[in-house]
This record gives sequence, C-alpha cells and structure tokens, in this order.
Amino acid sequence: MQILLKKLHELKKSGKAINVFVIGAGFMGGSLISQLNNIDGFKCNIASSKRNESVVDVFNKIGGREIRTIEEKVEYNSDDAFFVAGNPYEFIDHEKIDIVVDATGSTYEGAKIAYQAILAKKDVVSFNVECDVVIGPYLSKLAKKMGVCYTGIAGDEPGSVKEMYDFAEFLGFEVVAIGKGKNNPLDFSADYESCHEDAIKKGLSPKMLATFVDGSKTMEELTMMCNATGFIPDKIGAHGIESDIKTLDEKIKLKKDGGILEKEKIADFVFGIAPGVFIAVRTNNEVIDHEMRFLKIGKGPNYILYRPFHLTSIEAPISIAQAYFFKIPTIAPLSDKPFADTIAVAKRDLKAGDHLDFAGGKTIYGTIVEYNYARDNDYLPYGFVSEEVILKKDVNRGELLKYSDVILPESILLELRQRMEKGLD
Repeated sequence: MQILLKKLHELKKSGKAINVFVIGAGFMGGSLISQLNNIDGFKCNIASSKRNESVVDVFNKIGGREIRTIEEKVEYNSDDAFFVAGNPYEFIDHEKIDIVVDATGSTYEGAKIAYQAILAKKDVVSFNVECDVVIGPYLSKLAKKMGVCYTGIAGDEPGSVKEMYDFAEFLGFEVVAIGKGKNNPLDFSADYESCHEDAIKKGLSPKMLATFVDGSKTMEELTMMCNATGFIPDKIGAHGIESDIKTLDEKIKLKKDGGILEKEKIADFVFGIAPGVFIAVRTNNEVIDHEMRFLKIGKGPNYILYRPFHLTSIEAPISIAQAYFFKIPTIAPLSDKPFADTIAVAKRDLKAGDHLDFAGGKTIYGTIVEYNYARDNDYLPYGFVSEEVILKKDVNRGELLKYSDVILPESILLELRQRMEKGLD
C-alpha cells in the first residue's frame, strides 16, 4: 500500500493522473466515478452506462463542470468538462484513456468490453464477477499476451480473500480453506419480485438483490476465489456453514479430525460472519504454531484469519493504481482453465420453448461445482442466462441445466468460452 501511495503522489506532482473510463454507473460504478474525482492522482471525466441518465446524475452530484454527451472520439478533447459516452465501444481505445473499468454486471457486455479493451492494449479493472467466472481465464491469458493487466477489484469479497491469501503465503503459512460470510438468508426461489420491497429500501436493483438471496452471487464469488487460487468446492453448492468466528476453526477441519470437510484447499460460505471474509491457515513450524496460540488466534492446528469488512467499490482505486503502475492484478485466474464453475439450476419446472430470463429472475439460479465435473457433464454456466436463451426440452425444478438443453445466441461471450474450453489462443 505504501508504494502505491508513493507512486500516486509522484504522479500527481508530475502533473499527471490515471485517466479512468468507467462503463456502468449503477450502485458501485456510480460510487467509483464519484470517488475517483476526489482522490489526487486519478481522473474520471468520461463514463458510460446503459442508462446514461445515471452518469449525468453522478456527474451532477460531483458538480463544478459542464456535462457533455458525446458520440465520437474527437469530441473527447477537454479536461474542463464531464463527458457522457453515448456508445462506450467508440471510446475504449481512446489514446487519453489509461484504464477501462467494467462495472456493468452483465456477462455479455462484460465480455465485449474486456475483449475490446485488451486488444486495444488497455488495462482492464473488472467489477464483473459474473463475466469473470465464465471467461476470466481466457481474458487473463489474452491480457498477458498483449502486455496489459486484467484484474478483479480489491474490496469485493473475492479480491479481499485473495489479498489475505497472498498475505498468508508471504508469511509461509499453508492455506487450507477460504471463504466469505453470507449476508442474506438463502432462498433458491427468490426473484426480483419477492426481493423488490427490500431492494428499494437498500437502494439496490431488485434483480441484483435477488442474486444475493438465491445464492447465485455467492456461488460466483466462491468460483472466482477458486479460480484465483486453485481451490475447489468441497461439494456441489458448498456447505453453507453455520458458525460464528469463534467456532469456525472447529468446523473448518477434515471429518476425521472432527470437522465437516471431505478435503482441504476448498472455498465455502458461512452464515454468521457476514460481511467478513476469512482464510484458514496452519503451519508446520512449532515456534510459529506456539506464537499463534500465544497471540490467541486460536487453538490450532488450523487458525482463522478474519477480515470483518470489505468496502466493495471504495477499495477499487487500489486495484486501478496497481494495474497502472505495476501491471499486477489484485485477483485474476491462476490458470488458463478454471478450477470451479458456477452452473445453472432450474428455479421451477420449465418447459421447452421457455426463455431463461435474467440473473435474479424466475427461471434459474447458480451453484458452484468443480470445473472438470461441469465439463464432463456438459453443464451450462449460469452466466449465460439471458432472455435470448431458449430451452429445447422440459426441465424439472432443481435440475442442473446442460448446454444440450438450450439454444444459445451467438455472442463474444460464447465465442471466448468455447476458445477457453478448447485451449485456443
């Protein structure tokens, strides 16, 4: 952190700034736009969103400059105004832009944004867990080939877990489990209608809140953690452990040792520690083991390291700066192929000809499985959910959907997923 702050101060003194183009101005994207305009060393005077009124609203709240809606590159020519990009794809490769941030939450748009930005040799900072768990390994490999950085964000649970994982590895600990707290009760049938009232109170999109409550978002976050570390789920859907932080070390053990795990190096979620994230570590060093007990971290041999908060978009500037200065991701896939996958499960009985609506909708939710198991069984990644996806056969409630069950629209998302699965460049 110290070196990033030092580099940012030096950049500011030189009269320069990291110029950030944010695409998506919802709850987190809008927050980031506002924040970047309040931190020395950053500049964010151009943004775009599906609803550009939300960009205008954010810029109005910042105030102090004229707001212009623009459609062509040549119109982005001043530092004295805020610019609303009508078509974001027109501006991704603009020479003045250093970092492209995807805050759309859409797998289909996220694939187009990241792919175009990487080919334009722009660093990509992605809030888009949904897209990363479908094609993140391919995007990461392509970014390395193009000499740029593709990264998830500090502050969201996967990024916070990866930072803790790196901290433990640096200190010589063995990490045996990773995970996050779950904020909401788990209801696989939740949808945008059942979550509407609560979402409005919280200032969230009902669709977004439904993905939290039905578990899909948690599954995607765990998948992203797995793909960045090589860990896997202990079982389909993970355990969903009931525990407070004081007793979690007794449960994050193998069954033979009195815990609940079939294997180690797994990712899971816990009811009772939200909004925190955790890793379970141990050491084979007697001296360090004694000191951990002396410091009251636990009884051993597994110790829980716990961070009781994550600041979502508020920490994202850390990832932006790290990508800009060092081309080092906060969190990115470890391999060219995933270790885990989030796959589609029917929320209710569905009929041939039905459309799969959208994330947080009435048709499917996501659950985590090992990637090899998903591919061996032809299971459909949850991230392909879209009103354009059509079922070819009847599917029962709770059934895991397969590629062969659906008609998928042609898209960059599908093309890149296929390239990743076939091991193509």
